[in-house]
Amino acid sequence: MESETRPSRKPRPVGPRREEILAAALKLFSEHGVHAVTTRQIASAVGISQPSLYAFFPNKQALEAEVCTRAFGELTSRITGGVEALKRGSCDIYDLGKIYVEFGLAHPDAYRLAFMVEKPTPGPSGTRDPILAAGLKAFSLLREAVGLTIGAGLSPKELELMAQSLWASLHGLVSLLIARPNFPWSQRTRLVKSHVARVFQVREGCGGSC
Repeated sequence: MESETRPSRKPRPVGPRREEILAAALKLFSEHGVHAVTTRQIASAVGISQPSLYAFFPNKQALEAEVCTRAFGELTSRITGGVEALKRGSCDIYDLGKIYVEFGLAHPDAYRLAFMVEKPTPGPSGTRDPILAAGLKAFSLLREAVGLTIGAGLSPKELELMAQSLWASLHGLVSLLIARPNFPWSQRTRLVKSHVARVFQVREGCGGSC
């Protein structure tokens, strides 16, 4: 694993080049795994030198954290909109489950990196993990939605157990569709609708339009 860090005395530059680096890193991480990719390879994919890349990101870990937290951030934004609609009564838990699955299938590289690629060994106790923090924020919204609907009346521990189980079920479908595209799946739209309905034990399309 790369751990080299280049000190930066100037503010990190932003703009198109930084976005190119993030896009290249996401593609390489998804194709080869985080551990197998070096900052030299990422810089080469963008057409810049390795020292130039360090002007934007001090090391590979910073790149990984940025890519993953962005993915979680977008997912959180979508789930937030779904929870707000749920509270208004214009959406239900079935629709929220579809939001999660459709996000993963629409952004397979980001989803693979955020949820399916093994992460390095955690740092010392007390070290802040930005990827875990971003993931927990997204999950907390799903747990809130479950508490507002099918998990209403459960104790906090029971609600946590139910939310984690439901999340794992949704993740299972997304990860299988991404990892095994050549499996003879049923028609995808129908499969997603059927799976989400079974996960939440509701009738397909029983709610509004999130």
